Amino acid sequence: MDESKKKQQFNNNLSEINELEKKANSFGFGIYKINQRNKAVFTQTINDNLETLVTKKYLTNAESTFLFLLMPFVELHSNALVNRNGQFMSVTELAASLNRERTRTSKTITQLLEKGMMFEFVNAQEIKKYKRNISQRPLFMNPEIIYRGDKNRINATLTKLVMEYDILESKGIKLKWKLFLKSGEEYGKLYTRNTYLKLKNSLRQ
Repeated sequence: MDESKKKQQFNNNLSEINELEKKANSFGFGIYKINQRNKAVFTQTINDNLETLVTKKYLTNAESTFLFLLMPFVELHSNALVNRNGQFMSVTELAASLNRERTRTSKTITQLLEKGMMFEFVNAQEIKKYKRNISQRPLFMNPEIIYRGDKNRINATLTKLVMEYDILESKGIKLKWKLFLKSGEEYGKLYTRNTYLKLKNSLRQ
């Protein structure tokens, strides 16, 4: 088929698609061109909230740098720190991956946990029995600061953890975007501060 015939056939097909789109639009539907998916992996920062931390001088330069270095290990949707095999990373493994001393890495993680930049799931029974964690502690990035995934579909368990142990709020750090899980909903979501306060107050009524 020569180029002129190919072009004519393309135009005919395009006309048919345009007609179908008009019909689809009349019923409230749309037809969209499918773009090739970009496979580049990325982790995002919540810029307004990050700006608040910078303005308040909440983090040291070392803590800020460490958070940035952890971003490649953030798992999609869960926001957990995982290795290439999808397994939770221990402090020792994180230190090795970042070419840092374990003691120094552990200290920085503890500081970030205390400041609400990171969270951990602990085994309450282990702590009760041994007075400390024996098994591995899964570590998670605070999705109000750094998140990998849809900001409107944040893991419910992680959302509840952030809401229950909101260290930033307790320290007077008023973020512009706050995480909240509405009753009966499957996922948490980031809301503007004003909306968050209304939702929070509704729980007390």
